[in-house]
Amino acid sequence: MPPTPVQLQALLLLTVGLWCAALCPAARAQAIDPTNRPVKAVRVEGLEQVPEQLVLNQVRIAPGDPYDPKVVEEDIVRITYLNRFDSVVARVDPQPDGSVVLVYVVSELPLVSDVQVVGNKAISDQELLRLVGMQSGDPADPFLIDRGIKRIEQAYENRGYFVADVTMDEGLLRESSILIFRVREGPRVRIKTLTFEGNKAFSNKQLKSRIRSRSHILIFRKGELSREQLNLDKVRLEEFYRSQGYLDARVGRRIELSPNEKEAIVFFQIEEGARFLVDSIGVEGNVLFPAEQVRQIMALKVGDFFSADRLRRSRRALLTAYGKLGYLPDDEAHNGSTRVEIVRFFHEDAPRVDVVVKITEGKRYLVGSVSIIGNQLTRQKVIQRELRGLNPGRPYDYAGLEQTRRRLNESRLFREGRITILGDPDDAVRDAAVEVVEQNTGEISFGAGISSDSGVIGALSLVQRNFDITDFPESPGEFFTGKAFRGAGQFFSISLSPGNEFSSYSVSFREPYLFDSPYFLDTSGFFFQREREDFDEERLGARFGLGQRFGDVWSASIRARAETVDIRDIEAGATVDVFAVAGDSVITSLGIGIVRDTTDSFIFPTRGDRLELSLSRAGALGGDFDFTRAEVEWKTFWTVDEDFFERKTILSLRVSTGLIFEENEAPLFERFYAGGSRTFRGFDFRGVGPRGIQASTGTLGDDPVGGDWLFLLGLEYSFPIFSAPAGLDGRHSDIIRGVLFTDTGTVQDDIGFDEYRVSVGVGVRVSVPFLGQVPIALDMAVPLIKEDDDEVRVISFDIALPLR
Repeated sequence: MPPTPVQLQALLLLTVGLWCAALCPAARAQAIDPTNRPVKAVRVEGLEQVPEQLVLNQVRIAPGDPYDPKVVEEDIVRITYLNRFDSVVARVDPQPDGSVVLVYVVSELPLVSDVQVVGNKAISDQELLRLVGMQSGDPADPFLIDRGIKRIEQAYENRGYFVADVTMDEGLLRESSILIFRVREGPRVRIKTLTFEGNKAFSNKQLKSRIRSRSHILIFRKGELSREQLNLDKVRLEEFYRSQGYLDARVGRRIELSPNEKEAIVFFQIEEGARFLVDSIGVEGNVLFPAEQVRQIMALKVGDFFSADRLRRSRRALLTAYGKLGYLPDDEAHNGSTRVEIVRFFHEDAPRVDVVVKITEGKRYLVGSVSIIGNQLTRQKVIQRELRGLNPGRPYDYAGLEQTRRRLNESRLFREGRITILGDPDDAVRDAAVEVVEQNTGEISFGAGISSDSGVIGALSLVQRNFDITDFPESPGEFFTGKAFRGAGQFFSISLSPGNEFSSYSVSFREPYLFDSPYFLDTSGFFFQREREDFDEERLGARFGLGQRFGDVWSASIRARAETVDIRDIEAGATVDVFAVAGDSVITSLGIGIVRDTTDSFIFPTRGDRLELSLSRAGALGGDFDFTRAEVEWKTFWTVDEDFFERKTILSLRVSTGLIFEENEAPLFERFYAGGSRTFRGFDFRGVGPRGIQASTGTLGDDPVGGDWLFLLGLEYSFPIFSAPAGLDGRHSDIIRGVLFTDTGTVQDDIGFDEYRVSVGVGVRVSVPFLGQVPIALDMAVPLIKEDDDEVRVISFDIALPLR
C-alpha cells in the first residue's frame, strides 16, 4: 500500500531532523551518539485519545536492546501507518549510567465528531456518505478525506454531472471537528455531438454503431456525458479496429465543453495504422488431419485481413472437428487433452502476419458410464433423451456436449445443466456426470394483454411443463405440495383468456416421447369467440396429432381435427360469403406435416433455418365442407455481427405460402388472411386481401373475405440496443432490441402476384425476464405498395403482462 500524505510528511520531518542533527554546529556540540547504547525505557508523548499500548505495539526496539537508528526509523513508519497522527518524531534522552531513554513524540490527528454532505440534490446524503466511508469517531486523515472527495465526484460524473466540484470545509474541521463535504453540482452535461477524427477505413456511422455513448435528443435520449463510458467506448473502438486487421490502431478522445458547461462535443481521435494481412498459415503437430484440411476448417485464410475474431472462430472450429472424434479440448477433459494454439509472427518490413497453428492432439476418449445427478422429481429418462455425444462405448462428441447443455437449459425444466468428464486423463475410457438443477415447472399466472389485432385480453392459465399423467397422488399432501403429476416431461395447460374482442379457452396435453419412443402425441380441446366486422364467430373443437422424430432435425406427423363453427349476429351489411355459412357448421380435416429444424435455439434463434410443410384434406372425416389445403413456411437466420459482449445482430428471412386447391369450396373462416402485427405490418388485421360483395346492395364492400392463395415474404434486421449486465455465464442478456423490416406479399383468389404489397418499418422488442419469454413488440410500418381497398395501420403492437 503506498504511503499516505501524513506518512510522507512524517518521513520528511524525520529526514530533516537527522540532517539538522548531523550538520548543525550546536547540535554536534551538545549531541551524543546513542548508537549501540542500551535502551533503558521506551515512552510515548503527546497522547490524549489514542491508547499508548496501540503505539507501543508498533515499536520493535525494546528496553535492554542496543539503540539502532535504522530500527527507530522503521518504528516511526509503522506508527505513521496507524493513520492516527499528524506527525511522529523520535527523541533520545541520555541517562547518567550511559543508557538512553527512547521517546516517540506524536501529534494526534483530531477525531471527527460528525460527517455531513451539503449542496447535493441529485444524489441522497445516505448514498454519498456510504461512498465516503467515514463516520464520527474516525481520525481526520487527509488521505481518507481526499478519497471521499474523489468518490463523490465520480458518482456525480456517472450521473452526467461532469463539472461537479466537491470541497471540504477545513476551517470548520479545525474549530469543531465536524467534517463537511460541500458539493457544487453544476449543470448536467449532455453530449451535443459525437465526432471522429482520423478515420478513413470506416465511416462515422459505422463507428457510432460500435459505441454506447450517444448525443442528446430532446425527450427521446438523455445523452449524458460520462468519462467512464467514454473510456469503455475508446476500448470498444480499438477492439473493433483490431478485429478488422488494424492491429496498430490507437484511439484517444477529447472533450470540449460549451461556455455554459451544459453541453459538450466529444472527439474520438483515431490513428488507424496499416491493415495487416495473413501471409501464410503453417500447421504443426497434426497427425489426424492433413495440414491442408486444417486450413480448410479454419475461418482465417491466407490473404484475409488478420482478425482476432476469426482467430477465435478458427480455434473453436478445429477443437470441434477434433472433438467429434473423441479428442476433447482442455476445458472439457483437463490435462493431456487436445489443445490448439495459434501463434502469430509479424513481418518487420510490411503489415503482414505469419500464422502458425500448433496442435497437441492428446488422447482419444471413449464414453464410459454416464451418471445423472440433481434430479429430485424429474425421471432419469427425461434427461437421458436430451443427451447428445454421450453414448457409452463410443467416442465423445464435443459438439454433442455443447448441444446437450443447450437442450437441458432450453427445456425449461432445469435452471442449469452441467456436464463433467470424470476419471484420470491417462484413461482411454472416461465416465461422465450430468448434473441438473431443477426449477419450478408449474405455475398459475394471472395477467392481461393488449394487441392491435385482438384488443384487450385477460389471462388465467395453469401450466405444468414437467407433467406426468400417470403420477397420481398417494396422499392429499403430495397433491397440494406439487409432488404429484410431475416428472415425465409432458406438457399440460389450461388457459382461460376472456377479452373484449376475442376470447379463448383451451386444454392442452403433449407427450414428447410416447412410450419412451421417438413418437410424440399432441392433443387439445378449445373454444373461442371473436367479434368480426359484421358478425360473431364461435368455435368448439379438438385437435389430435401423432408424429415421429427422425433425429434432431426432421419430424413428421399426422394431424386430425374436428370442430363446430357458429356464425351468428350477422348484420345486414355483411357479405354474401358470411350469409352462406350462417348458423352451425361442422368441419373436420386429416393431414400430414413435416418439419425440418436446424436453428440453434427455439427461444432466440441466431442461425439455422426451420421449414414446415403441411397438407390437409377437409371433409376426410365427414363434415359440411370438402377441400384440400397446403401450407409451407420457411424461416432462416444469420448472425451478421457479434460484438465484444457477444451480443448478436441477426438477419432473418421468412417465406410463407398457402393454397386451397378447390375454387370457392372453402368457407370464409378457413381461407387465408394477412395483415396485422404477426403477418403483414403496415396493414390492419386482415386488412390485406379480397373484399366481399354486400348481400344488401350487391356491390363490392369493405369487409375481408379471405383468399385461396397466400404468399408472404419478409426480411428483418434485429440488433441490440440495451442489455442487462453480464450474468454468471459472462453473457449479456438483451433487454431492448431494435428491428428494421420489410414485409411483402399478397392474398388473392388465384395464384399470382399482380396484387403484390410492400411495407417497410421499424420497431422495438422489450424483454423483461419476470414478464415471460415473449417480448413486448411495438412496430411502426408504412405501406409503399398497396391496393385501393386495403386497410392501413401504421402502428401495431403486442403486449402481454403476466402477473404470477
